[in-house]
Amino acid sequence: MEIALADQHIFILEDRLTPDDIRQRAMDRRTGAFGSGLGNLLQRPKADDIEFVNSQHRLEPFWHVGGQALYVYERGHEYTVPASGAEVREVAVHGESHPVTTVAGRAAFVLHATEHCREEVREEMYIDGVSGAPVTDATSIIGGPRHEEAELGTAGDNTVVVPPAHHASSLVRQLLASMLKPVQADAITEESMTLDHIDLYYRPWWAFEFHWKPKDKRGVVEIDALTGQMRQGQALMPKVQRMVSRDVLFDIGADTVGLLVPGGSIAVKVARLAIDRNRKP
Repeated sequence: MEIALADQHIFILEDRLTPDDIRQRAMDRRTGAFGSGLGNLLQRPKADDIEFVNSQHRLEPFWHVGGQALYVYERGHEYTVPASGAEVREVAVHGESHPVTTVAGRAAFVLHATEHCREEVREEMYIDGVSGAPVTDATSIIGGPRHEEAELGTAGDNTVVVPPAHHASSLVRQLLASMLKPVQADAITEESMTLDHIDLYYRPWWAFEFHWKPKDKRGVVEIDALTGQMRQGQALMPKVQRMVSRDVLFDIGADTVGLLVPGGSIAVKVARLAIDRNRKP
């Protein structure tokens, strides 16, 4: 089996909402920084009692890995063909005679054939780089404005880059395993896997910290800078002092791929796949 790997990319998705718009959304929803539910309904803070403390720009990772598998093979198969009537005793096909017998109460003959088969399997995965959960809206956001970074050490002073807990190797193995399938074949003429997307995306969020003065409590509202979606946060994150290197993030090689079949006899060849950097995702 030959496995071709695309070039790996790190993309930063750019904010689609303006800073003023994001800040106004956070101010409008600042009471949400202190929770929801029945208990909070009884002690809902007044907006005037909440003051803004600090804000933080955050880049959160998710992965896009995708590819396709191709299986081309041949196998023998017997086809049972009904005869035109009970009186038929023999059928000639391309000069070869086939006796007619009774099968399940019907007159039929058997053809021995070779089936030429081709199967293509396509899989796409969009996985949160921290939690490992699927990113359900990824396809709708990756086509917007973005820029590519060679490394992750270029964020601004007020930007926190969240390092992914999941690296490319585990996701590539998961993707390849989902495309690896047994085939019923007498001879396999072609068997390959092509990974055309191994990309790490960073999604921008803004976090706003608020202080509920009468209760002396602090809460955080987080706003998705792409969609305006809001979620309640825990606290502003400290800036990561040392980023994970690109080599560690994209730790893919023949050994990684070979883990698909521990102790197996599949010959795996890892090749590099030239992909146009300007291709649409």
